[in-house]
Amino acid sequence: MKSAIVLTLLATLLGCSPSTIQTQQAVQPNNITEISTTEILAQETIRDSSHADLFIFKNGVYVVDQQLTIKSDQIGEKLGTIQQQHKDDEPFTEFMSTTLPIGTEMYQIKNAVHIDQLAIKVKNYYKVYKVLEEG
Repeated sequence: MKSAIVLTLLATLLGCSPSTIQTQQAVQPNNITEISTTEILAQETIRDSSHADLFIFKNGVYVVDQQLTIKSDQIGEKLGTIQQQHKDDEPFTEFMSTTLPIGTEMYQIKNAVHIDQLAIKVKNYYKVYKVLEEG
């Protein structure tokens, strides 16, 4: 009876630990690698569409939204630039993109309450990218 209670408590504690919610662990012999939910979401997006147009910003995966357009007077503060191009054999990092060239500028949209959409300068116009929701 005691062992059943101990096992139940142990399973509850392990099942609710923050590390199981935020990351998954890939276990290899003598090596444990933590994989972020951002990495998982980006990899799933690429798996679903090998030509996915996405980038990483503040641990969010942003994908192009073809239906939304934005005018230059709606462009707010510059938030950064794309710093790396993603390669198949490497993990995603902040300011990394699958298609946008290095140096591409990203901007906040004026009057936006949240940073769930960003404007990306492409030549002489702007594309809107939206953050993917987890789950």
